[in-house]
Amino acid sequence: MSNYIVIKKVETDVAHISMCDDAIVRVMFKKNTEIGPPEFKELFEMYNSLVEDKSYPYIYYVEDGSVIFTNEGRVYSKENEFSFPKICNAYVAKSLAHKLVANFYLKFNKPTYPSKVFTTMEDAEEWCFQQLKGFNKKNYSMVI
Repeated sequence: MSNYIVIKKVETDVAHISMCDDAIVRVMFKKNTEIGPPEFKELFEMYNSLVEDKSYPYIYYVEDGSVIFTNEGRVYSKENEFSFPKICNAYVAKSLAHKLVANFYLKFNKPTYPSKVFTTMEDAEEWCFQQLKGFNKKNYSMVI
Protein backbone atom coordinates (compact mmCIF):
# COMPACT_ATOMS: atom_id res chain seq x y z
CA MET A 1 0.00 0.00 0.00
CA SER A 2 1.06 3.55 -0.55
CA ASN A 3 1.95 5.78 2.33
CA TYR A 4 -0.91 8.02 3.32
CA ILE A 5 -2.29 9.73 6.37
CA VAL A 6 -5.94 9.52 7.33
CA ILE A 7 -7.24 13.09 7.53
CA LYS A 8 -10.80 12.30 8.61
CA LYS A 9 -12.44 9.06 9.60
CA VAL A 10 -16.02 8.04 10.35
CA GLU A 11 -17.58 4.72 11.18
CA THR A 12 -21.02 3.29 10.53
CA ASP A 13 -22.49 -0.05 11.53
CA VAL A 14 -21.25 -1.52 8.24
CA ALA A 15 -18.02 0.33 7.32
CA HIS A 16 -14.98 2.36 8.27
CA ILE A 17 -14.64 5.36 5.93
CA SER A 18 -11.33 7.23 5.70
CA MET A 19 -10.48 10.38 3.77
CA CYS A 20 -6.75 10.30 3.17
CA ASP A 21 -4.13 12.90 2.31
CA ASP A 22 -3.47 11.20 -1.04
CA ALA A 23 -6.96 12.37 -2.19
CA ILE A 24 -8.55 8.91 -2.02
CA VAL A 25 -11.53 7.92 0.13
CA ARG A 26 -11.15 4.36 1.38
CA VAL A 27 -14.20 2.38 2.49
CA MET A 28 -13.61 -0.86 4.37
CA PHE A 29 -16.76 -2.89 4.88
CA LYS A 30 -16.88 -4.73 8.20
CA LYS A 31 -17.01 -8.50 8.64
CA ASN A 32 -20.24 -10.36 7.92
CA THR A 33 -22.10 -7.27 6.76
CA GLU A 34 -25.42 -7.07 4.93
CA ILE A 35 -26.09 -3.77 3.20
CA GLY A 36 -29.58 -2.65 2.25
CA PRO A 37 -31.16 0.76 1.63
CA PRO A 38 -30.84 2.07 5.24
CA GLU A 39 -27.13 1.21 5.32
CA PHE A 40 -26.52 2.77 1.90
CA LYS A 41 -28.39 5.92 2.97
CA GLU A 42 -26.16 6.23 6.05
CA LEU A 43 -23.02 5.57 3.99
CA PHE A 44 -23.96 8.26 1.46
CA GLU A 45 -24.61 10.74 4.29
CA MET A 46 -21.20 9.95 5.81
CA TYR A 47 -19.46 10.33 2.43
CA ASN A 48 -21.02 13.78 2.07
CA SER A 49 -19.95 14.81 5.56
CA LEU A 50 -16.35 13.89 4.70
CA VAL A 51 -15.96 15.20 1.15
CA GLU A 52 -17.78 18.54 1.56
CA ASP A 53 -18.97 18.68 -2.10
CA LYS A 54 -15.55 17.83 -3.60
CA SER A 55 -15.03 14.84 -5.91
CA TYR A 56 -12.71 12.02 -4.89
CA PRO A 57 -11.80 8.53 -6.08
CA TYR A 58 -13.19 5.78 -3.84
CA ILE A 59 -11.63 2.43 -3.02
CA TYR A 60 -13.98 -0.17 -1.56
CA TYR A 61 -12.71 -3.33 0.11
CA VAL A 62 -13.91 -5.87 2.62
CA GLU A 63 -12.34 -6.65 5.96
CA ASP A 64 -12.75 -10.41 5.51
CA GLY A 65 -14.32 -10.93 2.09
CA SER A 66 -17.89 -11.34 3.33
CA VAL A 67 -20.29 -8.55 2.50
CA ILE A 68 -23.77 -8.99 1.08
CA PHE A 69 -25.55 -6.29 -0.89
CA THR A 70 -29.28 -6.93 -0.88
CA ASN A 71 -31.26 -6.53 -4.11
CA GLU A 72 -33.08 -3.58 -2.56
CA GLY A 73 -29.71 -2.11 -1.53
CA ARG A 74 -28.31 -2.38 -5.05
CA VAL A 75 -31.41 -0.66 -6.44
CA TYR A 76 -31.16 2.11 -3.82
CA SER A 77 -27.44 2.58 -4.55
CA LYS A 78 -28.01 2.87 -8.31
CA GLU A 79 -30.93 5.29 -7.88
CA ASN A 80 -28.91 7.50 -5.53
CA GLU A 81 -25.45 7.24 -7.08
CA PHE A 82 -25.35 11.00 -7.63
CA SER A 83 -26.05 11.82 -3.99
CA PHE A 84 -22.36 12.44 -3.34
CA PRO A 85 -19.57 13.60 -5.67
CA LYS A 86 -16.96 11.12 -6.87
CA ILE A 87 -14.42 10.59 -9.61
CA CYS A 88 -14.30 6.80 -9.78
CA ASN A 89 -14.89 3.56 -7.90
CA ALA A 90 -12.19 0.94 -7.40
CA TYR A 91 -13.05 -2.37 -5.78
CA VAL A 92 -10.48 -4.70 -4.25
CA ALA A 93 -11.44 -8.37 -4.37
CA LYS A 94 -8.82 -10.68 -2.90
CA SER A 95 -10.13 -13.93 -4.35
CA LEU A 96 -10.81 -14.85 -7.96
CA ALA A 97 -14.38 -15.83 -7.07
CA HIS A 98 -15.09 -12.41 -5.54
CA LYS A 99 -13.49 -10.69 -8.52
CA LEU A 100 -15.69 -12.64 -10.96
CA VAL A 101 -18.83 -11.77 -8.98
CA ALA A 102 -17.81 -8.08 -8.76
CA ASN A 103 -17.07 -7.90 -12.50
CA PHE A 104 -20.43 -9.54 -13.28
CA TYR A 105 -22.18 -7.02 -11.02
CA LEU A 106 -20.43 -4.08 -12.73
CA LYS A 107 -21.47 -5.33 -16.16
CA PHE A 108 -25.03 -5.84 -14.98
CA ASN A 109 -25.27 -2.58 -12.99
CA LYS A 110 -23.57 -0.38 -15.63
CA PRO A 111 -22.01 2.23 -13.33
CA THR A 112 -22.06 5.87 -14.41
CA TYR A 113 -18.59 6.57 -13.05
CA PRO A 114 -15.41 4.78 -14.12
CA SER A 115 -15.33 1.56 -12.07
CA LYS A 116 -12.89 -1.32 -11.98
CA VAL A 117 -12.12 -4.40 -9.87
CA PHE A 118 -8.58 -5.16 -8.67
CA THR A 119 -6.94 -7.96 -6.73
CA THR A 120 -4.46 -5.69 -4.91
CA MET A 121 -4.81 -2.41 -3.09
CA GLU A 122 -1.68 -1.11 -4.85
CA ASP A 123 -3.22 -1.59 -8.29
CA ALA A 124 -6.47 0.06 -7.15
CA GLU A 125 -4.55 3.04 -5.77
CA GLU A 126 -2.51 3.46 -8.95
CA TRP A 127 -5.65 3.40 -11.10
CA CYS A 128 -7.33 5.94 -8.79
CA PHE A 129 -4.31 8.25 -9.11
CA GLN A 130 -4.59 8.01 -12.92
CA GLN A 131 -8.32 8.80 -12.76
CA LEU A 132 -7.65 11.74 -10.42
CA LYS A 133 -4.96 13.12 -12.74
CA GLY A 134 -7.33 12.92 -15.74
CA PHE A 135 -10.16 14.49 -13.73
CA ASN A 136 -7.95 17.40 -12.62
CA LYS A 137 -6.71 18.01 -16.19
CA LYS A 138 -10.27 18.01 -17.51
CA ASN A 139 -11.54 20.40 -14.84
CA TYR A 140 -8.52 22.68 -15.18
CA SER A 141 -9.07 23.01 -18.93
CA MET A 142 -12.74 23.91 -18.31
CA VAL A 143 -11.67 26.86 -16.13
CA ILE A 144 -9.27 28.35 -18.72
